[in-house]
Amino acid sequence: MSTDKMKMNIEKFVQKFRDTLVNQCGVVGSSRILVALSGGADSMALLHLLKHSEMECLAVHCNFSLRGRESDEDEIFVQNICKEWDVELITERFDTTAYVTENGISIEMAARELRYELFNTICREKEIKLIATGHHGDDAIETFFLNLARGTGLKGLTGIAYQRDSIIRPLLFATSQEIIEYCNQQSIPFRTDSTNHETTYLRNKIRHQIVPLFKEINPSFFNTMQNNMEYLTEAWQIFMAEAVKVKEEMIAGTGDSLLIPIKQLNEHSQKKSMLFEILQPYGFSGSVIHNIADSMNGIPGKQFFSQTHRLVVDRYNLVLVPKSETDINQYYINSETEEIDQPIRLSIKTFKKRDDFSFSVNPKKVHLDADLIDFPLIVRTPNAGDRFQPLGMTHFKKISDFFIDQKLSLVEKENTWLLINNDDIAWVIGHRIDNRYKITSTTKTILEVSVMH
Repeated sequence: MSTDKMKMNIEKFVQKFRDTLVNQCGVVGSSRILVALSGGADSMALLHLLKHSEMECLAVHCNFSLRGRESDEDEIFVQNICKEWDVELITERFDTTAYVTENGISIEMAARELRYELFNTICREKEIKLIATGHHGDDAIETFFLNLARGTGLKGLTGIAYQRDSIIRPLLFATSQEIIEYCNQQSIPFRTDSTNHETTYLRNKIRHQIVPLFKEINPSFFNTMQNNMEYLTEAWQIFMAEAVKVKEEMIAGTGDSLLIPIKQLNEHSQKKSMLFEILQPYGFSGSVIHNIADSMNGIPGKQFFSQTHRLVVDRYNLVLVPKSETDINQYYINSETEEIDQPIRLSIKTFKKRDDFSFSVNPKKVHLDADLIDFPLIVRTPNAGDRFQPLGMTHFKKISDFFIDQKLSLVEKENTWLLINNDDIAWVIGHRIDNRYKITSTTKTILEVSVMH
């Protein structure tokens, strides 16, 4: 290849990078950018291209202490390069193995968490808004196959985004070989990670065993996959517009607790896909979500779990709540207490009964005969065999039967608290007082207890 031809290729590569930086990554002007610098060809080319595109760069290098002397040599290498190129560098050393043990996660996940936590800290301290990483097009293809194998839904098949929040990846247009050629032609030194050729990691298996087979079948496989992921991204955007609409119209709840109406979900033509988009952010896997969809019309009460959440199939809704241990503690209310915050917020007041007094009909605000109250009161969850005498009844009823009569879901039952006077249930909080504690003509003093929001 002639020198002129080689120069032309470089010019096209640089122009493609700059176009991607603006059009795909949204970078305008001479933005200050934090560059993740490992010392490999990708990150070295990235730093070189950004500097020659007149971007102000601050480099950061993570030494994960996973490859012994080789990791330390990488750190020394980037220090020397940044000194030579007049680029400010921040280095950080991690005990990644200890972090893996403490958190029970994979090495890849540990390195990712440590890396991005450091990046975000630097950005806050240095007031930097953009983080550039050296991910290239081959990385995006490998991610496609990783997600295809794991079952991450349509979003996972879009590969890697050019821009997500503060992170930009302006080399996604290029192959790893094109980046190496750029480094070679520009005399840019780089380090090669010896673990890149090991097939212990799933990504490396895809890189060295799966992708080469597709390249044999289709010599233009890289371009084909770039087009595929672009189409899938557009399809994802169309789908997400519908998913957002469904969530707004169908789902009730706040924060991490949701009510998903089964009837409406059943009526949607893409109910399983919609259910996946609703539940996947809460840690439910594709296979579990598939089982939830198949169980929606079955017997109520079936439960499904992610690491952080629990989903209960109720009569009319799928009920999603954060996963927590059942609270069996007892909370005390003394005679001088006016308000409690745990386990629920209650307001407590005592006053003399007036002639014009009328008792509350709101189940969240009750009036009890204070002369029958023996402090301290206790707030606790129901126990097996608990009974009380519901207002208006002359006989006792098991709490479990009362819950059935009230058509409470499993989650609602578990979130119901009792107000205990001595051994009596004076109030099933938020539902019904005990008939023995109601206000009568002989009542002189009233205890008012209200659920606060």
